[in-house]
Amino acid sequence: MGGHFKSESGGQFQRNLQVKAGHKLRKPKLSAVWKGKAFAELDERPPDQQVKKVSELDRLVKRVILEKLPFKVPDRLTKPDTLTIAAKESLSKLTDVNHPGMVVTSKGQLDIRIAPSNTGRALRFMDTLIKCVRARGYFYEVNNDGNFVVINDVKLRVNFREQTNRFRVHNKPYQDFEWRPNGKLAFRLDSRLKAEWRDLKTQLLEDQLPKILAKLELAAKQENEYLEKARLWQENWERQRRIQAEREIRQRHEQKEFHELMIKAKRWKQAQLLREYLTAIPNVNHEWLSWANHKADWLDPITNAYDEWLTEKDLEAV
Repeated sequence: MGGHFKSESGGQFQRNLQVKAGHKLRKPKLSAVWKGKAFAELDERPPDQQVKKVSELDRLVKRVILEKLPFKVPDRLTKPDTLTIAAKESLSKLTDVNHPGMVVTSKGQLDIRIAPSNTGRALRFMDTLIKCVRARGYFYEVNNDGNFVVINDVKLRVNFREQTNRFRVHNKPYQDFEWRPNGKLAFRLDSRLKAEWRDLKTQLLEDQLPKILAKLELAAKQENEYLEKARLWQENWERQRRIQAEREIRQRHEQKEFHELMIKAKRWKQAQLLREYLTAIPNVNHEWLSWANHKADWLDPITNAYDEWLTEKDLEAV
């Protein structure tokens, strides 16, 4: 026999042959004294502890991976996008005065800041990202305000950076430190929601595109939910403000009407008092009495008689 037995020891192999030949093997006797537990203990999950579920992001990453998209970053640029071509031209000319040893793109181009030695990696990554974004039916928008991945009308600001380390400097006036590139690349979501993907010990940035696409889509969904809540809050706030404004107008109207009511009531009371006084005067001159009664009618808000000589201003002095 020329076979090799990889998993069976010599003793086990011999026992197997004896069983096949019909021999009965003696089973070892168990110890009469058992000091262990005769049952197994299982911890019951507390009722308030939720069963661990796969996150929405993990589920989305799996769906994205299954779709046929250009996730593989090539070793060299292949049919680069016009945005990539323009960025390559800028990176060959523009340096960043605030970050020694780094080059940058112009405004209105792909937002990239890296060391010259990493230009190829940055351009290949961004070119592949743009193609993936468009393949999923979304947009990559570039303007003077920055770069945006547009998903269902939600604009997510993004940029590409080489990470830096801080170094102390001694020969520059008014500057104690400067930031120098360290070779680690990072793609960042830099909107209200923030995230960063960078070179890891076990995984390069280029291999994280499915995670990036999934996170961007989830961020767009969360941002849309946030904006909807903000819109509803704004509508409710404006409604409450309008109700309050209308209430204040109504309150001022009520106060004015009540104030006028009290003034008229006082005028009526004064007119009544004046008429009682006129009836109490003995031997009064009839012409004067007619004049005085007319003044009482002018003062009375119910009769509200016209007077040639007295005006509303005179009423305020009563």
